[in-house]
Amino acid sequence: MTVESGTGRVLSLTSPVTNIFVADPKVAEVRPASPTSLFIFGLNAGRTTIAAMDAEGHLLVQYELTVHPSSFGAREAQAAINHLLPGNNVKVQAQGKGLMLTGSVKSPADAGQAMAIAKGYVTENAAIDNEITIESPIQVTLTVRVAQMSRQVVRNLGINWQAIATIGSIAKLPALALNANASTLACAATSGTSSGLALCPGAGFNGVIDALAKDNLAHILAEPNLTVISGQPASFQVGGEYPVPTAQGNGSVGITYKSFGVLLSFLPTVLSDGRINLHVKPEVSDLSTLNSATLTSGLSTLVVPSLNVRRAETTVELGTGESFAIAGLLQQSTNDNGTGIPGLGDIPGLGALFHDDQFNRTETELVIVVTPYIVRPVAKVSALHLPTDGYAPPPDLERLLLMRQVAKQKAPVPVAIPGNAGFIVQ
Repeated sequence: MTVESGTGRVLSLTSPVTNIFVADPKVAEVRPASPTSLFIFGLNAGRTTIAAMDAEGHLLVQYELTVHPSSFGAREAQAAINHLLPGNNVKVQAQGKGLMLTGSVKSPADAGQAMAIAKGYVTENAAIDNEITIESPIQVTLTVRVAQMSRQVVRNLGINWQAIATIGSIAKLPALALNANASTLACAATSGTSSGLALCPGAGFNGVIDALAKDNLAHILAEPNLTVISGQPASFQVGGEYPVPTAQGNGSVGITYKSFGVLLSFLPTVLSDGRINLHVKPEVSDLSTLNSATLTSGLSTLVVPSLNVRRAETTVELGTGESFAIAGLLQQSTNDNGTGIPGLGDIPGLGALFHDDQFNRTETELVIVVTPYIVRPVAKVSALHLPTDGYAPPPDLERLLLMRQVAKQKAPVPVAIPGNAGFIVQ
């Protein structure tokens, strides 16, 4: 026996029923309509067994009941699609947790419209399986330019008095000598005498004059390109994966890998007027030791790094070749630390001799430029060029004497333009 979810059926029996049994009450419900009739309700899709017995315990009827998903939403969605999208071959079928769309349409815009119509005939948590094919699929190439500028400015000026060993040992200044091997300024401590005031680390006394100015500028640029059929998702990654330990059964530890680098995922849909509806999600991440986790097991220690992440997600509509920029991802941080001897470091003017000031400023800005193109395959392989085309290693004589890394190339053969070509001057 089969029924649909949300429908029912009446069963007539030859003898009065005393007991009714349903193997799975979540699939179906049975109620007596009279002593010799039963009404069966289909609740949810599934399969169960129904049995009815008389007063003496004899089995009257037993059925294997199959409840199919309700096809009401599928029928209504099919009628709406046939009315709004004439000329397309779209079939709507009911399944366990929603609807399934099959068949073919003429353009990606028709496929998107069929999906939008079907969503109006399912519940909020129901799923729609889109198996629609496009008769002439359109392909989209997405070009993404990711530019990141990072600047770090460090200033440190003062005297470091943090590790003073014995204050009374300040006696004299040692001579300064230039260490030619290391090409650095080092202190020459007088041998056989008591420790004096050293002007650099590593000598007998730890009072150090700190003078440091550091300015770093980092430039990161990535240009990932990816081609995909309209209406299908695509993703792209340039970077790597780092291991993360995870707890397993029986006290064991497993390893999972997390991605980092330049990641891009997008979903393009070409509309009927040639414009592109684009859902794009770019992400730029790098490993960092800040906020890292340290795990200790026995005598081994594992440090799990954290991630600095810049992520954006948006949906826009563009024409082919048009661009949009995701900007304003600016981050600034300033850290100013001062240390010194209590009391002496607070004296105006003279306190600078007993004070050490450290200033650190970091600025990072990220700009992402996205450009979609409607593309078609190239008919001639010769029209595609690779970075390695024309490369040839240089002969040994040219490599040693002329310091060439690539052999001398021949002049390219001019390509004749078919037909008349030139300028018209009026």
